[in-house]
Amino acid sequence: MYRNLQIRIIVSIVILVFAAVFFSLNINFKHTETLFEKETSDLLISNLEQVGNQVENVTLDMMKLSNVLSLDDTITSNLSAFSRSPDFKAFSRMKLPQELTTEDYSRMSKIENRLNYTKNNNFFNYNAHMIIVSSDGIVSNVMGNIVSDIDMNQEYLNFKQEFGSWLKDDEWFNSLIRHERDSVWTVPFLYHSSNLNDDKQYVSLAKSIKNSFTGEMLGVVMINLDLDNFVSLFTVRSKGSILLLDSQDRIIKTSGEVEINDINNVKKDLKLYGTQKGYFIGASEGKRYMVTYHILNRLNWTVVSVIPYEDVMKNTSSLKNQVLTINYIVFGLFLLSSVSLILYITNPLKLLIKDLRKKKIGDYSLGTKDITYSNDVKSIVRSFDHLFKRVDELVLKVVEEQSREQELKYEALKAQINPHFLFNTLNIIKWTAMMNGAVSASNMIADLGRLLEVSMKKGDEEITLKEELHLVKAYMNIQSARYNDSIELHMDIDPSLEKYQIIKLLLQPVVENCILHGLKNKKTGGRIQIGAQLEAGCLRIDVTDNGEGIEERRIHEIFNDVNEDTGTQHKFSGVGLRNIDDRLQLKYGEPFGLRISASKGEGTTVSVMIPAIIKEEDSSY
Repeated sequence: MYRNLQIRIIVSIVILVFAAVFFSLNINFKHTETLFEKETSDLLISNLEQVGNQVENVTLDMMKLSNVLSLDDTITSNLSAFSRSPDFKAFSRMKLPQELTTEDYSRMSKIENRLNYTKNNNFFNYNAHMIIVSSDGIVSNVMGNIVSDIDMNQEYLNFKQEFGSWLKDDEWFNSLIRHERDSVWTVPFLYHSSNLNDDKQYVSLAKSIKNSFTGEMLGVVMINLDLDNFVSLFTVRSKGSILLLDSQDRIIKTSGEVEINDINNVKKDLKLYGTQKGYFIGASEGKRYMVTYHILNRLNWTVVSVIPYEDVMKNTSSLKNQVLTINYIVFGLFLLSSVSLILYITNPLKLLIKDLRKKKIGDYSLGTKDITYSNDVKSIVRSFDHLFKRVDELVLKVVEEQSREQELKYEALKAQINPHFLFNTLNIIKWTAMMNGAVSASNMIADLGRLLEVSMKKGDEEITLKEELHLVKAYMNIQSARYNDSIELHMDIDPSLEKYQIIKLLLQPVVENCILHGLKNKKTGGRIQIGAQLEAGCLRIDVTDNGEGIEERRIHEIFNDVNEDTGTQHKFSGVGLRNIDDRLQLKYGEPFGLRISASKGEGTTVSVMIPAIIKEEDSSY
């Protein structure tokens, strides 16, 4: 089927157009997705920056409050208002409730009142826990916006004692005691208290309180903010998650629908990008996610948004499906119209090809009378008609030349039949004449026998020029006896040219024509001159007589197939100048053949033009 021109055109157009549309759409969609990714990521990063700024503002408020509390005179004076023994060691133990004195309770109460007062007057609008641990083991706290969320009873005192006891085992607390750090962020922070029914997580800031003059460490102040309130400003996109990471990329808080395992897989690549903010496409278990991030300057924490990629690109996917549907419809309509147009255009060509297959030699028309072609195909049809007519003319010419060649071969064969019989008869007459003493007659018969022997001899058609000249001499010997030696033969041939080959008995008919036509009315003084020369790869042999010449009209008739009045024809050969020219044309082609030049009353020159070829082996007769 693919050999059909129409099918090839249709398939080619479908493939090329579909490929062009497919690659164009994919490139455009890819570019659109990249732009949409960039715009979406810019929007998400902007939201993360806002969240990050709010988180930093909250932490900044916590740091300001901790600084105010660590420098408050009331707090520092009450923290240092206890007697110290020589072996006193700060934070060595926490006092039990039963060990607290009235003075200790007074100090605790003053510190807690000061905590509450400072918080309310510093516009710290967060429901935070504030705890101060003194160096002698007393815990003071404000749990929320009132003095305490726990009643001032034994349970409250037990909470403080339990909190203080496990606090000494925390590394962050010991790092403050050892003066390794002045402040510590702990996220998430848990109380681990059986007396406080609270399993919440907190953002905790702990700061050491020191004497501004001596540098003695008086206590530690803690500000604990509910982590849920801390990240309440996070806006979670549908099917996505938002998370807060500490400086070690540990998750402080996360919220949303993305599984924690996928979050852990995609957040591994955060540190690869080394920028404060940006986005990348992460993958986990065959699912793709758009990950945007923003690193907080002050704390080196990171706010991260993780959203399924398909959720980000759902609008783009919907647009892509709509565009593809429209393009498929347009492509289908284009294909139908293209196929119709192709069939309309190529049907005339199809008919033309069908007619060409039926074309026969001698049929000059492609059937334009029965079939209506389009204008462009009509010109092709006319061209083919002209071409086929020309081809037929050439074929007919070849057929005629082959027929002519067969006729010449037949004539040559016919000319060989009688000479064969005559040759045998002449041999008998020759020996009879010699026996009777008629030497002249015997020589004439011998010359005639030589001519007959060459004419009927099979084998090579070519002989050397030297051998052909011997035959011409034999022929002239016979004619001299007939015309009483009134015709002389002169040969002016360079011996170096005698080795070139020539068709046998080619010059004899030319010489015969000179005698029968050129010299027929010349009683005495007849002369035939034969010369030869090389010209540009050709061997030119000129046969010139001094007879009455030939008119230009007669020369034209000889070479243009006009019925000629040959007069008396040579009874031996039966071939004229035209036959010689045809024979040379058939064998060698152009530019070989005969050339005739003559003037009325001044003689005639017949030039034989043959290829200049040296014969390899000479034969002698």
